Order: sequence, then structure tokens, then C-alpha cells
Amino acid sequence: MLNLTINQLKKKIKTARNVAVFCHSRPDADALASMFGMIEILKKLNKKCVAVLEETPKKKYDFMTGEFQTEFPENYDLYISVDVAGKNMLGKFEQDFLNQSNSIEIDHHHNRDSSATYTYLEDNASSCAEIIFKIAKHFKIKIDKHLSTILYTGLAGDTGCFLHENTNSQSHNIASELIDSGADIFFVNRRLFKSNTKNKLKLIEIALSKFDYFKDTLIVDISYEEFKSIGYNPNDGVDLIDFVSSVEGIKLTALLTERTPNNCSISFRSSNKYDVSILANRFGGGGHKGASGCKDIKGNINDIKKKLQKEIKNFIKEN
Repeated sequence: MLNLTINQLKKKIKTARNVAVFCHSRPDADALASMFGMIEILKKLNKKCVAVLEETPKKKYDFMTGEFQTEFPENYDLYISVDVAGKNMLGKFEQDFLNQSNSIEIDHHHNRDSSATYTYLEDNASSCAEIIFKIAKHFKIKIDKHLSTILYTGLAGDTGCFLHENTNSQSHNIASELIDSGADIFFVNRRLFKSNTKNKLKLIEIALSKFDYFKDTLIVDISYEEFKSIGYNPNDGVDLIDFVSSVEGIKLTALLTERTPNNCSISFRSSNKYDVSILANRFGGGGHKGASGCKDIKGNINDIKKKLQKEIKNFIKEN
């Protein structure tokens, strides 16, 4: 892995005739915004480019997702991953991507492992979309209304609408520029933070009945059978972690969900007291100090919850 400067990154993009762009599996707002933001930049540079995803993203992101393919593209000049903090986050594309010598990862996670030949990292950025914004500026590309809305979505998504502790003055300054460039912030904020289905409210009811407190921490677990009981497809997005982590006095929250039988995910949130990326790493995941996660944890949800309880208790002692 070789670290690139912004000028070296620009040169590699500039000399490539065709570019394939990847993000992490089960992509969130920042991953998709970074991917399709980069695609918009490449189009404006007259590059042949393709977005590559494992599956169709959540419906709430359809306003920014353009065309994409679900198979690995062969014989491209450059392969770029965005917002990917670890090899396993590439999903089914992991091995094919690792086999490419002409690969670059663009990321902002401080707790990570490399999955590309070259790395462009800004771990002080609140979101990967911030970095894509800077790349666009470096290429002197006009950031129009559509690109502004895409990048604002990533910025708002990863900062939790500027509530998470990764928010900084740079985040607000970039948001201001994107708003001035026409970003539809009212649409984005409502779509991301103010929209719930009836089934989602039923899911919240289940979650409220599953609160398990220990000191200043909280674990909430939802099984596949509980999802099934209300006809809720967890692959459509659970998006409960910010709600359940809003309890006063709680400094660390873990949301454990069984997406398919014996296959679980964990989302973590914390105050500045705890670095939950360390906890996520112990379950094969990663992320930020205040917001992290892990997926595809095999096993019975009750057994995984017991392990999670033990890890959290040990983690509190360490801190």
C-alpha cells in the first residue's frame, strides 16, 4: 500500500481512460454519495466509467443512484474504492479487487486495513463525500445542483445531520458551499431523517421492548423472527441506531440485528467517552470513534448477544 498526495491521485485519474468505482457492501448514504459523486466527476472529465454494486441500494437513496452493474468489470485502467475501511467490506468483489495492481482506495476512516495498491486517506474528514468534494475542486469541476445534492447527502448521512462528533468546521464550510451550489437540503434531510413507514414504527415498538442496560451502555437486539412477525425486510434498512442511541445518560449503544437466520449485524454509537471502532474491530468491522459497525457475524443471535455483553463489559473496564 502506497500513500498518494492529492496531486498524485489527480494524475492517476487523469491518465486513466476508463475507471470502475466500488463502495462497501450494504452501502449507506456516504458510500453511495461518494461513489456516484466520483462517477459524476469522471463523466465531467470525459472518462468511460462504471459504478459497481453487489445489489440494488435502499429505495430512499434512489434520487442519487445512477446506473450500475453487479458483476466485476474486467480490463479497466483504474479501479477505485470509496468509503471502504476493510477488505471484507468489498463483499463478493473482495478477491477480484485485491487482484488488481491498478487500484486506489479513497477513504476517511482512521481505524482501517488497506485493500488497494494505492491509498488516498483523509482521516480528519467527517465523510468520504468531503474528500470527493475536494477532488472535484482540485479538478476545477463545476459542482452543479445534482452533484451538490449527492455530496450533501453523504456529508449529512455520516455526520447524522451534523449531530455526530465527527462534525467539524470543515463539514459546515463544505455544506455551506454545497448549499450555495444548489443542494436540495430540505429534500435530503427529510428523506434521510424525517421519513418513516408504518412498518418502521412497528419495528421501533419492538426495539423499545428490547432495551438491555448496563451502567452507561445499552444493547438492543432484534431477531429475524421479530422482523418476520411484522413483515419487515431488514435488508431494506433497519436505521434504528440513531433513535435507540438517543437515551439520556447512555454513552455507548449497540444495535444487534439478525438480518437472515444466524447472520447478524451490529451498529455502534457512542459519546466521546468511548471509541466504538475498537469494539467493531473485535467483531470484524470498523468505522469511526463515535459510529461504527460490523456485519455477517455468523451464529445464533442469543449467543452473539452474550459475547457482545461480555465484550462491552471488558471494554468498559479497559476505559
